[in-house]
Amino acid sequence: MVGLCFQINDWTLVIEENKLYRQDREVSVEPRLVNLLRFLAQHSGEVFCRDELIQHVWDGAFVTDQVVTQSIFELRKILRDGRLDNARYLVTVPKRGYKLVAETKLVNLEDTEFWKPCDRFIPVTPPVPESKLPHDSHDIIENKEEKEVTPDLSFPSGPLTRAITTISKDVEKEKKKQGSGFNSFHRWKLLAFDAFLVCILIAVIVSTAYQQTSTHITKAIDIDLIEFNYHESRNQQADTEFLADGISQKLMADLSSVGNYRVQLNKTDFTTGILPGKVVNVRVEEQQNKTYLDVEYHSNTSNKVLFSRQYRMTNANLEKVLRQSSLDLMRALGVSVSKEKMDSLMRGLPKEEGLLEMLVKANHYINQSDRESFEKGIQLLEKISEKEPDNGYISAELYIAYNAFLALNPELELINDNSIKIENLSQYLVDNYGDNTNEMLPIRIYEALAMEAIKQDKKEDAQKYLDLAFSRRESPFSYILQGKLNELNGNLESAGDAYSRAFFMDTSLETYMLSENLIFYSDLENVAYFMYRAIKPSEVRLM
Repeated sequence: MVGLCFQINDWTLVIEENKLYRQDREVSVEPRLVNLLRFLAQHSGEVFCRDELIQHVWDGAFVTDQVVTQSIFELRKILRDGRLDNARYLVTVPKRGYKLVAETKLVNLEDTEFWKPCDRFIPVTPPVPESKLPHDSHDIIENKEEKEVTPDLSFPSGPLTRAITTISKDVEKEKKKQGSGFNSFHRWKLLAFDAFLVCILIAVIVSTAYQQTSTHITKAIDIDLIEFNYHESRNQQADTEFLADGISQKLMADLSSVGNYRVQLNKTDFTTGILPGKVVNVRVEEQQNKTYLDVEYHSNTSNKVLFSRQYRMTNANLEKVLRQSSLDLMRALGVSVSKEKMDSLMRGLPKEEGLLEMLVKANHYINQSDRESFEKGIQLLEKISEKEPDNGYISAELYIAYNAFLALNPELELINDNSIKIENLSQYLVDNYGDNTNEMLPIRIYEALAMEAIKQDKKEDAQKYLDLAFSRRESPFSYILQGKLNELNGNLESAGDAYSRAFFMDTSLETYMLSENLIFYSDLENVAYFMYRAIKPSEVRLM
């Protein structure tokens, strides 16, 4: 009987194969994730806390809450599959647990398009009881048993043993067939042919054994790459997860501005064997009505935790916590930074109490793929801008967010209100910072000025602002702008290199869409072909 499976939105979960199918996608899933998804699918719409999941899915084994949290996180990434649609799967119910909200139904695998039946089916006839046989059938059975051919080998053997044994059998059969006409020539002809087959078999075995002794390298570590992971709190409060994400992005930006490390946020599952040499985990926890920031640095090279610290965090001391946690992490990584450099990294952050936390949450929303979350981030930036209208850093962030939103949603028409807002922000930035080449300005201001210069076809000004931004740090957004400028200059090869570098630093669908649609449309199939194939591997190109 073909096994049962679950239809979860457009995914088909085949439990027997530990796989998820969707259209032309086939994803292998770890057994622990399959068991978890199967249980949630069996109880779709019901809320389960971590202890209940441990009891039902892990059979009460000693499993930490972190294992459950990480499993939920991995399932979400697999089910979303990098798509920008609004399909929802696993949601967190604050202070209660998790539930599966996707449309779920139990189906037979043979009823789906993914079932592939075997080529042929040989029915097995059940034996007839001896008591029901005719009286004279015993003699027939005995004669039949006498005529049955004895198998060549009565013991399990390897290919070489079977081949050599078959040689002698073939000689005997040929001798009986030829009768008196069988001579030594026939014997040697058979032996020569069989010996030739044996030599081929020995050559195959030797070749296979030689290949198996060679070393296969499956993974390598990039010691200059740091991966940042943010985690939701153990008490399942959504605000703490948003804060952890925003703080992770701030730490990443600071580190890339002063050190030689490359940074990336853990958003995409890679199939290559390159692993980050270092991993930084960020979590914001609520404990007894107090908020704490936990920062942990783990080395994949030595498989040890080399830095772990907790910071008490409030609205009043959030800037101080950001500065201290960034400084402590840099020291743990062996990066030296002066007080003046730290001051420049903190320049432009809003000063009024509560606005900095709002900015951190805005960074989280803008980093999400769905349109609704991005709009929430823009709304938070607008509120901060209203409180501090003369803050150039916030104005630059808002200007970039408006343009990025249009690039990520090319099907939307530019609303007049947003058009006026973009124009006013660009005029403010050009008037107040256009002639300022002071390298102590926030990098976001130079990126916003470079974007506006590209829009106005002022290529020299755009390159000047980008050089100032790159002198401080390398960022995916700066490389996207560099690619756009290179296209305007007619250098498509350099443009493709810039887009590919941005995609390497932040491998996500958002980076691809910004490269394609920001400011003007870019034909990435011709400009950055590898990047195009990474996003659209199923398409076929006729040469």
